[in-house]
Order: sequence, then C-alpha cells, then structure tokens
Amino acid sequence: MTFTRTARLFAAASVLFGLFASTGCKKPEDELGLSVLDPADTLGTTQTDTCSIICWPSSDSPTQTSAQSSSLLLSANILGRINDDRFGILSAGIATQVRLSVNNVGPADPTLTCDSLVLAFAFATTDPLYGYTDPQVISVFRLAEDLSIDSIYNNDRVPQTETTDLVQGAPRLFTPVTGTGPVIDGDTLEPQVRIPLSNDFGNELLAQWGQATLADNTSFLAYLKGFYVVPGGPDPAPGQGGAWRMNLLDGTSKLILYYHSATDTTKFEFTIGTESVRYTTASFDHGAATTGMLAQALVDSSLGQTETYVQALGGLRTQVRFPNLGAYANTTYRALAKAELIVPVPQTPTLELPAPIQLTALINDSLGQTIPGLFGGLYDPIANDYRLNLTSWVQGILNGTYANTGLSLVVLNKRTTANRTTLAGPANPDVPMKLVLTFTTY
Repeated sequence: MTFTRTARLFAAASVLFGLFASTGCKKPEDELGLSVLDPADTLGTTQTDTCSIICWPSSDSPTQTSAQSSSLLLSANILGRINDDRFGILSAGIATQVRLSVNNVGPADPTLTCDSLVLAFAFATTDPLYGYTDPQVISVFRLAEDLSIDSIYNNDRVPQTETTDLVQGAPRLFTPVTGTGPVIDGDTLEPQVRIPLSNDFGNELLAQWGQATLADNTSFLAYLKGFYVVPGGPDPAPGQGGAWRMNLLDGTSKLILYYHSATDTTKFEFTIGTESVRYTTASFDHGAATTGMLAQALVDSSLGQTETYVQALGGLRTQVRFPNLGAYANTTYRALAKAELIVPVPQTPTLELPAPIQLTALINDSLGQTIPGLFGGLYDPIANDYRLNLTSWVQGILNGTYANTGLSLVVLNKRTTANRTTLAGPANPDVPMKLVLTFTTY
C-alpha cells in the first residue's frame, strides 16, 4: 500500500496528537522546569524557550591589542578617557614606534633649528569617536623599552617610559574634531589630532643628522624606541570624555619635524604605517559607575540574572550557563533543528554610546575558542537585541560530543573598539534573555 505526501503528514500529525493526549498533555520538559511554547511552529517541530539560564558579568581576560602577525594588523587604536555613568571610567593609551622614511638622514649641519615637531594621529573613518567631544589632556612620553613584532602585547601591559611629558606647553588640552581635517600648507588633511611636541626634543633629533643613529631603522629604533600617548589630567565627570578611534595605518599618521637651516626651510617625516609595532592599553574603574548595577553585579553574581554587561578592550564579558541543557538528550526531542540565543538590550543605546556591532560566543575552557558552528550575533537596532545561532554546539552537547561548559559573550571587535552595552539577563522582567530550542519530532 502507498500513501500520498498529504496522507503521510496527516498520519504523522495524528500520531503526535495521540502522544500528547495519552500523557494528559504533559510536556516532556516538565521534569526540567521547562515548558513547550508551541507544539508545532510547522508540522513536525516543537519549540521551547524556557531552558534554564544562569548568567553574570565578569572582568574580561587580558585582550591582545597588538598585531596578531605582520599580515594581521590592527585597523585602529584607541586613545582617550571617558566616564561612563553605567560602566565607570575607561582610560586608553597608545604605544607606538615611529620609523625613518629614508635611510642615512643628513648631512650634519650646526645651523639646523627646529621650528615645530608634531605627532599626528588620523581618526578612523568609521566610528572615530565613542562618547563625547569634551577636550582632554593628552601626554606623550618617550618609551624606555623596545617594542618587538614577535611579542604579544595585551591591554593591561603598560610600557616603561621616561618621565618627561614631551607635549609642548604640557599639560595641554585637545578637542576631537572628526568631521573636518586641518588645513596645513594650503592642503585640507584628513581629520586628525595634531600634538605639538617640545622644540627641545626636535632639536635633539636634528642633532642626529648625519650620525649613525639615522643610518637605518635598526639604529634609529635603538635610539628612539617610540612613544606612549595617553590621556592625562583628572578624571572627567560622569557623562563626559570620549574614546578616540585612531587609524595609525593612515599615511597622515606620522611625526613631522619642521626645521630650517641657514639657507632653507623644510620638514622631515617619520612614519608609522604597517611596519611600526603598536598596541592599545586600556584600564577600567567599574566602581565609578553611577547608574545601573554593574559594580554590585561584579561582587554578587546573582544580580546578573536581571542585568549583565559586555565591554571591549578587555573590559567585561558575560558568563552564560545552561545547567539543564544536557537533560534534553534523554527525551524524544533529541533531534535539534535550531538553537538560538536571544539577548535583548534593555536600554536603547544613545548616539554617543552605540552598542557593539556584533557579539560572539566563546567556549568556557582553557582555549576559549569560538563556539563551533556559531553564526549571527549582529546587533539589530529595530529589535534592540542580539541573536546567536548555537545549533551545532547545542546538538554536540546533546550528542555528547561537547561538554556543557557554558559560554562567554564578548564584543567581537574588542581589540579595536571601545563599545560596550548592557544586556538583559534571563530574569529581566521586560525583555528576558532566552535560549529558543526547536526540535524535530519525526
């Protein structure tokens, strides 16, 4: 005997109805404290969004902010200080080399005199400012240690420096102007911050003209190891300050020495570009937060059930656990069609402090690798949430392929952005975090 496709689907639906009726409509997850939302979004599937979730915020592990290799360079570095009412104070600085643009700089000339010395950092074309346009004190210190392309530098690695602030007229305020660039020698440049350095230091550089110091970059970097550029002065008030996103790969990011001799006026440029070693430092004072529950949640993890947090640059991650997930392996609903973690943002982000573009999920083990088969995680400004497809990983837990270690939510581009956001926990009364599981039933 043969059946049409319609007849087969009708028979399957009758069997499913009989199974639910014979158990008094008892849901298979009742023993887990779970419930089935809709017996059939489409015929042959069943869905639940009440899988138990436990989550809390924690300090992130140190984050590598140097290049991963000579071919995997940072697209941006972060500079500045912001006092965020929900997240406290972030202070970010940049350690970088500068290099000779040509070898054998010279000849020596005792009449060479520095007119000005400018360290220029171009703003990134995308999201150049996180926070506000308040002026900030910026300090520049000479590095007292070598930077190596073979070394890994994390956000918490503060370099050794000399003690003198090289900024001309220090302490000096700088205001970020990201919409238009300065006009220099009749040319309109890309938006940038231009930091004048001491003329005395400029004259020290000119004294090296014609010397072995400027023969090549190996010799030059032994003499001038680089700079550490950091925000200075007192902490800004809550709701003030900003994190500036700088593009040091841009050709206008460089050190420019303007000088004259007895017969001429000219300039010399020291480059940054792709060859210079550079990294971002970042430190946090989450106890300075004046709104929300961050400071308390870092002490009492149970508060993360309502509200939790993620922050770039090694700031914060959210720990997520699914304690009852493995129990689904002992039910008839073992064939998983989809597992989607829905993570709402409880407050609408402001224009000054936008949410991270994308979150990712890491396995909680010694390697901290990305969840297998993960995709999604983009911020949806209309739904005001993140959605991460965890199907492969969850199916692996049900099959016994993966241990149910839980996961960590982190900002995807955390090495080159300062973004942060509050996330709703599973006990949020308005928009709770949910793991939506869809199973096939035939």
